[in-house]
Amino acid sequence: MNDQPRSDDGVIRIGRSEALGAHADDLLSREKSLRGEADQARSRRARWYYRNWFVFMVAGGVGAFAAWAILEPYYHDQIYFQGTVEAVDWSARLPGYVPIGEEYFEPGVAGLGTLTIKGERIWLVEGLVIKRGEGDWQEFRLESITVGQEVGVYVEFYDLPGEHYSFASFLVVDPSPQSAKKAALTLKQLNGQSVAAGLILFGLVAGLIGLAVGAIDGVMCRLPRRAAVCGGVGLVVGFIGGFVAGNLANLVYAPLNAAAMQQMTEEGTFTTFGFIIQMLGRSMAWALAGMVMGLGQGVALRSKRLLLYGFLGGIIGGLLGGLVFDPIDFILLNSVRPSAHWSRMAGIVIVGMSVGVMIGVVELLARDAWLRMTEGPLAGKEFLIFKDLMRIGSSPSSDIYLFNDPSVADDHANLRMLGEDAEIENLADENPVEVNARAVDGARLRHGDQITIGRTSFVFEKRRP
Repeated sequence: MNDQPRSDDGVIRIGRSEALGAHADDLLSREKSLRGEADQARSRRARWYYRNWFVFMVAGGVGAFAAWAILEPYYHDQIYFQGTVEAVDWSARLPGYVPIGEEYFEPGVAGLGTLTIKGERIWLVEGLVIKRGEGDWQEFRLESITVGQEVGVYVEFYDLPGEHYSFASFLVVDPSPQSAKKAALTLKQLNGQSVAAGLILFGLVAGLIGLAVGAIDGVMCRLPRRAAVCGGVGLVVGFIGGFVAGNLANLVYAPLNAAAMQQMTEEGTFTTFGFIIQMLGRSMAWALAGMVMGLGQGVALRSKRLLLYGFLGGIIGGLLGGLVFDPIDFILLNSVRPSAHWSRMAGIVIVGMSVGVMIGVVELLARDAWLRMTEGPLAGKEFLIFKDLMRIGSSPSSDIYLFNDPSVADDHANLRMLGEDAEIENLADENPVEVNARAVDGARLRHGDQITIGRTSFVFEKRRP
């Protein structure tokens, strides 16, 4: 081909530079847009990590991790109690049952003897393992413990009327020194902390996931007021709802967990059937808690659509997260240990990530119309059209906030949904709205139309029937 665009004979010739230039792709893209085709060329600068499902997943995981980090110092699988051995009694015999009025308490373990630490009598039980400092756990031997040694014990604590029992199955010799504040706590106080942490576990996890998922869109779009309102509503709704749902979840989980425990083998592991029951109970419990974790944006913005997406996504995410909680604990991280804090962290974070990603996926599958930013600071982000009138402009109160662009007016355009149709209205005297590179005062939008406001471009997209 000739590089000269025209000749004296009146015939227009397209040179190689014109045919292969970047403007040719722009013209083809514009033609497709005018025909309403979906295959609109995407901006090379579009960032996949601005997609809502990914953003919500990260936010949910961060919120869940924060909840775990706050609760973990107070929540104990077994209470850790440290002090100097004041007395040893290897001849002590643990009774088979302890009468409590008309009821009785059955320890269900065999005792090896007792230690007295800070005035507390600790029963050492069959299967006890011991380690020195940061070493490995080893089989316990009687000569390992003498009066005057500094030890730490991990105990199961039972506070009975008039008496309490503490059973230790893990013992540490020469442990690291404790802070004076922690060393001053009694077994009852440590047990009280653990019980309280367990009571607010679902509420705090649901609240902080709700805070993170509710606030993240406002944070990304540099809307501090929206972030604060949606995050605050998510925190309150999540905490209260999670606390109530947690009590309901315990009613569901307790009988299934008891049934699973009946399927334990002599080695202390679940049978396959018992493990399935345990997973089912856990997933149902987290599904109940998850249903309130994604409601913050919907409540704060008074959007039934966002409320529904958050509700459905939370239930499905909690269900999926609960399903993987126990496999992480019992399979991936299965080892002799007194605390399941790492597996609990992984399980809770996965619940948060599952809730977040499923809220985004439900939104992705159920949404009717949205704007995808192709040029601008958040290129790649999709803005859900979640109500009949969406305001676009440089004002922070806008539904779609176009920041750092002096060519955008405070109230630059209105986007209206009219049944299944959408139209955009220009409100600016200068730098009017462009639809498919043409300035308009108002226009009916079709799938694939390109909208330009200032330095920002969107593609209008609709879910196909």
